[in-house]
Amino acid sequence: MLTIVHITYHDETNIGSCPIGQTGGFENADGNGEIHCFRIFDGVSVMLMQLEMGSYTEIRTQVGVLEVNFCINGRFETSFSMRSHVLLKPGDMAISCYDGLHGTKSESHFPLGYYEGLCLEIDPAAAGHWIRLNAPAFPTDFTALKQNLLGSKWYMVGPAGPRCEHVFRELYESASYAERGFLQLKVLELMLLGRIPQERAADPYCSAEQTALAHHLRDHLLTNREGYVSLAQLAAEHAISVSHLQKLFKQTYGMPVYHYIKEYRLEQAAVELVRSRKPITEIAQHAGYDNTSKFSESFKKRYGKTPSRYRADKTNAVKRSIETKTE
Repeated sequence: MLTIVHITYHDETNIGSCPIGQTGGFENADGNGEIHCFRIFDGVSVMLMQLEMGSYTEIRTQVGVLEVNFCINGRFETSFSMRSHVLLKPGDMAISCYDGLHGTKSESHFPLGYYEGLCLEIDPAAAGHWIRLNAPAFPTDFTALKQNLLGSKWYMVGPAGPRCEHVFRELYESASYAERGFLQLKVLELMLLGRIPQERAADPYCSAEQTALAHHLRDHLLTNREGYVSLAQLAAEHAISVSHLQKLFKQTYGMPVYHYIKEYRLEQAAVELVRSRKPITEIAQHAGYDNTSKFSESFKKRYGKTPSRYRADKTNAVKRSIETKTE
């Protein structure tokens, strides 16, 4: 099967689509998708991504470029070539600055088969020059910004926080139709928020062996929908204690076992609401809820709206996007 990721550049000089492999960012992918690129100002571009695939291999080549990824929907897991594994779920952001050594190659996976997100790429030299000339009220020291966000590391992942998440979602929803000035202000706003001192989270990296075991435990719990499997049973099968199992899982996925399973199934339900016409009762059952009202309650707590409203809003957003493209 020919794998195609259509990449559309929205600026005055380059509007078109490219098959996978011509951009150097996607290799060995096993699905399809769309990426829309918008140049906000010199040195800053935003990519809106909608991918339907299980995995791909990314090769990094641009040294010194600051890259910020924000997860809108789906789930994004990445394993780097050097002792590292990270997980991105809705509301999380990942910040990286390729140094020519770490993370040259990464293996990325989408366990839900779907990913929707935003990627902000910043060339500090070009962006800094544009800001000094056109937005002097927003002076940005990119060296200090990088130090605040990354410290001594080249990669950081964690919750974006309510203020940053709000701006990311505004960018994602309005990039295709908003005035350039509005988008520029949103990017500058994110840079200002990036100056806020960041809490240093625990090191998210895990060994390959720990990651493989945590993956196995997760897959076992996710696929065993018919019968109940206790953590004690899983721990005994792998000759480890329950406390070690729980610690290992939380270290890899950032949350307790059953909280992860609940969140994962709600995210899977959100994807099915958008991508399928299945009745909500069927989606609720697939998510592990026998009671549709309980499912609706949990879904609203997670996404801020009922399943039916979520489906309707997403459908209307797609219609608006299509209408904008045809104008």
